Amino acid sequence: MATLREVKKAFFALSNKEQETIIKEIYGFSKDVKEFLNVRLLGDGEEKFIEQIKKATESATSSGMPKMIKVTKVNSIISKAKKSNVKKETLCDMEWYAFDGYMTFLNDYGGGPDNFEDKVYDHLKNYLLLLIEISNGQDLKKELLGVENYLSKHDNMYNDHIWELYEELAAEYVHLD
Repeated sequence: MATLREVKKAFFALSNKEQETIIKEIYGFSKDVKEFLNVRLLGDGEEKFIEQIKKATESATSSGMPKMIKVTKVNSIISKAKKSNVKKETLCDMEWYAFDGYMTFLNDYGGGPDNFEDKVYDHLKNYLLLLIEISNGQDLKKELLGVENYLSKHDNMYNDHIWELYEELAAEYVHLD
């Protein structure tokens, strides 16, 4: 298999018309490639990732019956978003929706697969770290207090370790006066 350097050399040796044809073929290769190019080159389509994560973490069908969240699907959506270089704010929102989806499932159905508890923790951690990175003082404090309120409303045996994580990451920001 050729190296990237060799492929680039061959590509740039083509005429503009031939390069355009190759780009057209690459664009039509798959939905993932289209999404990647739209986000990366045009800054368009980030909201699609948010909608995908919301849909993937729904825990009830339209008739109210339980629907399992597919961990690989959620991970895949977040991975594609990262590879497409979405804004940190978009990724932060996606992490919140993933956290909320797993948390809602655990609360609504009194439990779930063991890895759901791990995912609740992982997505909250990722959310908090991104939130701290992208927010400024007062906005951050307000957002973190919102998370604290959310956790208080979902206080059950599943989230002792989540409270520990929250307190570890947010304590210095929430208790500022």
